[in-house]
Amino acid sequence: MPRIVLVLAAALVLGGCVWSRLLDWKRQLKEFDRYIEAVGDGDSLTLRFKQPCMRPADIGYLLGSETPSSTAPREGGGVLATWLLRRDRADSIGLEVTLGAADGQEKTLADSLLVPPQVLRFIPPERLLAMARAFGSAEIDRNKRQAAAGVSGPDAKPLTPGRGVVVAALGEPDLTESDAGTDRLTYRFRLVQPDGVLGKPSDLVLELRGEQLLAARLKAPNFNAWMKFTD
Repeated sequence: MPRIVLVLAAALVLGGCVWSRLLDWKRQLKEFDRYIEAVGDGDSLTLRFKQPCMRPADIGYLLGSETPSSTAPREGGGVLATWLLRRDRADSIGLEVTLGAADGQEKTLADSLLVPPQVLRFIPPERLLAMARAFGSAEIDRNKRQAAAGVSGPDAKPLTPGRGVVVAALGEPDLTESDAGTDRLTYRFRLVQPDGVLGKPSDLVLELRGEQLLAARLKAPNFNAWMKFTD
């Protein structure tokens, strides 16, 4: 699909300044090493933006609310804005999407993104970085409101966390479907509003064949993202 078609489709999907900034971020992901620094170890991963181009609220918009679930001072200065995705069940293991910024002003751009630690338990940091680079070349489908990407070459080697590792990280799925040897595990999260009320749902769908993780899809209120882990 020609680049101009992708840009026009994306503009129609989300529109306005939010998408303009997210497109800038997408271009930065394509030149990952130039614009982004990955910092962390096996238990944590932070993406630091060398040339910030989006607001923390832009990611919140995709999840259903520009207002974060909570904000907190950041060690060394600045603030951390967190969008908490929680499952509506007693054994819920929530996901925290946290962005850092110099201050809490509405127009201040995000200088970092903290990867949810639960995700690192079944997708290693190096594969997550490969995913980020791949989204730099993602295709945009206007009708599905979706960014679709896939890793290739050495980054497409089998990823084999197995169902047990996924369940240990996220808990039992809300729905399991099997078709032609492929299992689809669906986790339904709801965004926690500042007042504690649960907002719109987001579904995380993981596809596994045996021990191998084939693909992941995030179906959020304002956008869908699809990542294929195999060629």
